[in-house]
Amino acid sequence: MKITLKNVEYTYNPDTSFAARALSGINLEIGDPGFGAIIGSTGSGKSTLIQILNGLLKPTAGTILFDGENIYEKDDYKKSLRQIRCRVGEVFQYPENQLFESDVITDVCFGPKNLGLEKEQALERAEKALEDVNFPKESYKKSPLELSGGQMRRAAIAGVLAMEPEVLILDEPTAGLDPQGKTEILDKIKEIQQKRQIAVLLVSHSMEEVAAYAQRAIVLHKGHILFDAPVKEVFSHYKELEKIGLKAPKARYFVEELKAAGLEIDTDVINIDQAKDAILKALK
Repeated sequence: MKITLKNVEYTYNPDTSFAARALSGINLEIGDPGFGAIIGSTGSGKSTLIQILNGLLKPTAGTILFDGENIYEKDDYKKSLRQIRCRVGEVFQYPENQLFESDVITDVCFGPKNLGLEKEQALERAEKALEDVNFPKESYKKSPLELSGGQMRRAAIAGVLAMEPEVLILDEPTAGLDPQGKTEILDKIKEIQQKRQIAVLLVSHSMEEVAAYAQRAIVLHKGHILFDAPVKEVFSHYKELEKIGLKAPKARYFVEELKAAGLEIDTDVINIDQAKDAILKALK
C-alpha cells in the first residue's frame, strides 16, 4: 500500500481558543517494503502523524492518498477507513493495553474474525502470527495477565500481524523492556519485515535502535519534517539534531572524539560494527 501525504496539516481543537497545530506542511510517501523510523523530541508531532497514517485522525488540511485514492472525498469514507486500518496496522506504545480477551490465542484471533474470516481461518492466521513472533505455544491459552512484559509485547504484535497488514507502525514497542528484551523484539520485527516484505515504521526515542534497524529516518520538529533521508545521512547532521533535542548514536560521537585526538579516521559511522571497521582501517 502507498500512503501519500500532500501538504498535510493537523490542528487539535480547531476554531476554538484552545486550537493547537500539531502538524504543518507534511509531504511524505510511505509504503515501499523496508524498515523506516520516525524520530523527534516530545511534542514534535510523531503520534499525530502515525494516527493520520492509519486513519485514526483525519487531516484538518491537505490531502492523504491511500493507493492514490482520497477516501475522505467519499460520503461513506468511514467504511473505507475500516479497510485501511486492516492494511495499516499499529502497535501502540504500551501494546499490552491492546490485550483484552480471556486468553492469548482468542485475543490474536479477534482481528481476523473482525475481517469476516471463518473461525478456522482466523485460528490459522493467529497461530502463524504467534509463531512469527516466537511466542511459546504452551502459553497460547494463558491469560494476558499471566505473561511477562516481553511475552505481552509479542502477543500484541501478533494480534496486529494476524490482520496481515501491508504497513506496520510501531510506537515505542520496546518501552519498559530490559536490553535483552528490546533486542529480541526488534530482531524479530526486522525478521518479519524481511520475511513478509512489508513496510515497517518504528517510532523511537533511541537513536541506537534507529541506527541498528532502520534504513530511512524521518525527523520531525515542531510539526514539520526536518529530514527525510537514509539513516546514515540523517545522523551526519548530528549538530543540527542536537539543536532540537536529539543526538546521533554513541558510535558517531566516539569516532569524532578519536578524530579530535589526532586519529585519521572516517567518522561517517552510526553503529558499533561500523565504528570497529573504521578504527581498524585507521590503525592499519
